[in-house]
Amino acid sequence: MKKFFTWMLVCILAMSAMAQSPVYRVGDKYMMDGKMMNKREFKGYLQNTCPEAFQLFNNGHKLGIAGWTFFGTGLAVNAAGSTLLRRYLRGDAKKDITYDIGTSLSTLGSSLTVAGIVCVSVGYTRMHKAAHLYNIEKAHRPDLRWVFGMNRDGDMSIAMQF
Repeated sequence: MKKFFTWMLVCILAMSAMAQSPVYRVGDKYMMDGKMMNKREFKGYLQNTCPEAFQLFNNGHKLGIAGWTFFGTGLAVNAAGSTLLRRYLRGDAKKDITYDIGTSLSTLGSSLTVAGIVCVSVGYTRMHKAAHLYNIEKAHRPDLRWVFGMNRDGDMSIAMQF
């Protein structure tokens, strides 16, 4: 009986040692064991502990950077197109080519801005899913249940179910 309880204690300790602490997202920072990490630190932590979550986080981070680039470029191109359209509508530039270029630039800028917003949203969603994936893969603590029952001989038995 002493060996049985020793074995069960070893199993419980081994299972709790396998699980790591979960990660919580607080704004654009990540918290684990009371320690705040920025994106770069969390990315390095994921690289060493959970390659699947690292790939998802890295992909989302790159997509977010591309999205902010599209967004900024789109705003600049849209501003240039709007300036040309305003000059045409005021009568400062009487050529139809000014109208055509202004319309094209405004359309292109608006499209880039919308594409940037979509890329940023998808990228940040992937980064958040990486934290969730880490919590499922590495920080999941198995649900342990003690099951009491009677065996064929009428003896009371205890089992762990997880």
